[in-house]
Parts: sequence; structure tokens; C-alpha cells
Amino acid sequence: MTPTIEFVYEKLTEDRKQEVINFWTSEKALSEEQAKQRVDQIVLVARGEQDQIIGVSTMVKRLYEPIGKTFWVFRAFVAEKYRQQGVVLQLISSAKEELNARFYDGKDPEVIGILLKVQSPILMKHFPQATWPRTQFHYVGTEDGCHMRISYFDGAKIT
Repeated sequence: MTPTIEFVYEKLTEDRKQEVINFWTSEKALSEEQAKQRVDQIVLVARGEQDQIIGVSTMVKRLYEPIGKTFWVFRAFVAEKYRQQGVVLQLISSAKEELNARFYDGKDPEVIGILLKVQSPILMKHFPQATWPRTQFHYVGTEDGCHMRISYFDGAKIT
């Protein structure tokens, strides 16, 4: 399945925000209160063949202490019915492409890449490579039992 992925960072209307909140709560991913707190962090929305939301990703800026630089922290949630169909990989790839372009255009210049906190035991078990070949995310350690992976934006510098 190839979902439609839309970059919606800072563009969601109130109706679209409510649609995301309804998606999270109907999938029992978040409570309504949690969803309302997180909805302004939405960056990408994945839609299925009937234009229904099947996945979303959120991002927040975070100073990653071990490196001493700021990254976008990527989180994603995909509806159970669509898991293991590559939707998360498509969300990660789209986020990297869109946010790399923002960095290249001089927006958020302090944010030099994307940080993944991989919580899925399935991903950690089945993809133990130091560098994920399709996305170029590199293992940099663990936090709270989760694998931490980083991908730098084109031209990012550690200075």
C-alpha cells in the first residue's frame, strides 16, 4: 500500500486537528487530553485509499545532550491495521526530506537533524544494523531501553 503523505507542519486547521485527535483516540493511542496537547506537534499525516488517516508523525525540538546539538525528535503512530506495510518508513523518509529542505532554506538552522527514539521491540530486533541503509539513520546509543538513531541534514556542522 502506498499512502498519501502530507507535510502539515504549522498548517493544520482546527477541523484537521480534531480529525487527528479523533484518529489517536479511536485507535486508543492517546487519551483525548494527551491528543489535544500533542496535536500542535503534527508534521506529517498519512492517508489511505479512502482519504482516512492511517498514520501521523509529530516532531519537537530537543537538545540531545550526548552530542550537544539540537535535533527534531520524530515520533510516529500508525493504525494497527496498516502496521508492517512500510508506512512508518514512508513517514520517516518524508520527514527527513521536508525538514532537510527547511534546514537548507535556513529555517530552524539550529536544528541539525532528526533523532529517532525507537520504542518498537520489533524494529530493534529485526533492524539491528548500525546504519539503516534505506534511511541513513545511525545508531548512537540507548535511552530508557530504546535505540536512539540520528540522521543529519545535508551540510549540518558540528561546531
